[in-house]
Amino acid sequence: MWFSTLLLCALSAAAGVISSLVAEEIQGDLEARQNQFATQYWANENANLTWVSGSAGAFRVSWNQRSGGNFVVGKGYRAGGPTQVTYNGQFAVNGNSYLALYGWTRDPLVEYYVIESFGVHNPSDNANSTCYGTFQSDGGTYEVWMKWRVNAPSIDGTATFPQFWSVRTRRHVGGAINTTRHFEAYRRAGLRLGRLLDYFIGIEGQAGNGSANITVGVAPTGTVRETTTETIRTERPGQTNTCLPRL
Repeated sequence: MWFSTLLLCALSAAAGVISSLVAEEIQGDLEARQNQFATQYWANENANLTWVSGSAGAFRVSWNQRSGGNFVVGKGYRAGGPTQVTYNGQFAVNGNSYLALYGWTRDPLVEYYVIESFGVHNPSDNANSTCYGTFQSDGGTYEVWMKWRVNAPSIDGTATFPQFWSVRTRRHVGGAINTTRHFEAYRRAGLRLGRLLDYFIGIEGQAGNGSANITVGVAPTGTVRETTTETIRTERPGQTNTCLPRL
């Protein structure tokens, strides 16, 4: 009986140790998953780029696009990650490229951009885009635009879906983006997002050449230079400053 009791105690203690180790391993895996950065890489067959994924939230990319080339690369977070996204770095472009917080939703399918800076083309400069107003966030003013993409590439294959654009009126490279404020502005504008998926600080390159060196998850130190976003839209002749209502 004494031997049996001793054996049971030993087995119980061993089980407790194993249970504790398993719990620690599960917790460690969970923390690792939560602390990992998600990576975005998509390029079509005409894209010409060099992409380097660094440690943690760092990445760099350079490109010299051929006709029809397009890519979207970056680092970010899994769905349910932080709502305040910080980043810093450099973005130099000669042509049509964007620096943005970028993501998708499902049910409904929506592609969204928070445009921080761009090259020669303001994404709101499109004859099919509609302005829904402006709002304040993170020390700046953003315009909210929407346009439809018809039979276009998406995360679910070729589809028809809306694009939502928050376009900063003073471009900069580095700072913080409060995603909740942008999503609330879309809601006030009557623009419905679906179930949020992964999201990234990304570079989209459509034409020309350029380079970017970005670190996500680290705020800039010192003053971030800003430049006024051009409001003359060649695809909307005679319509300057067309995004005035406050959301």
